[in-house]
Amino acid sequence: MDADPVTSAMLRMYGELHARYGDDARALFHNDRESQHERFAMLCRLFDREVAPFTVHEIGCSLGHFGEYLRERFPLARYSGSDILPEFVNICRRRRPDCDFFLRDVSGALPPERYDFVVTCGMFNVIGDAPRTEWSAFVYRMARAMYALCTRGIGITFLTSYIDPGKGRADLFYQSEAELMDFVVPNLSRHFELDRRGPLYEYALRVYRPEEIHKHFPQSEFAKYFRIG
Repeated sequence: MDADPVTSAMLRMYGELHARYGDDARALFHNDRESQHERFAMLCRLFDREVAPFTVHEIGCSLGHFGEYLRERFPLARYSGSDILPEFVNICRRRRPDCDFFLRDVSGALPPERYDFVVTCGMFNVIGDAPRTEWSAFVYRMARAMYALCTRGIGITFLTSYIDPGKGRADLFYQSEAELMDFVVPNLSRHFELDRRGPLYEYALRVYRPEEIHKHFPQSEFAKYFRIG
């Protein structure tokens, strides 16, 4: 695949970490398994009330750890993933032959598949040496692609812009919550959640399609709030 500056930076960063740490949370910029699972938990609130089988596709599936987390806690979830690093995709295919994994960049041409829920964990946090303006454009481009791929909702984790003094790092990308909302509401959906209740300097954005929200509020009194059909 042709690598733009953002893709080149990601391939370089994750390739180096995987060579150093192997099948370990640290190869994905997680400090440890506990913080990794906290991020997963924030994403899973997107579908934690589901009572029937559903599909979850992870963009940047890396080593497939999120799929393992789902298998243990959400047996109704049918997991699949995409990544741009061949080594990651090969590992996932060997580890989970029952799941589909793709070597692709969905922020370019959209694939034909569609999924109930589409998520990504920590993809936008470490900017490395990529240009910040191009990284920010990449964030919004990927969010659009994820929303187009979902039929019900998306979940994304970000580093919060509300950090304690002295905690910031030049190689990290702190997504402004206000700027994110200014993008999400007019371009994706007005039905969203920001989840910042945990211990990390991070938050989860969960965005729902209007049709998904309408299913939970079918009463005639709410009809005026939806433009469906």
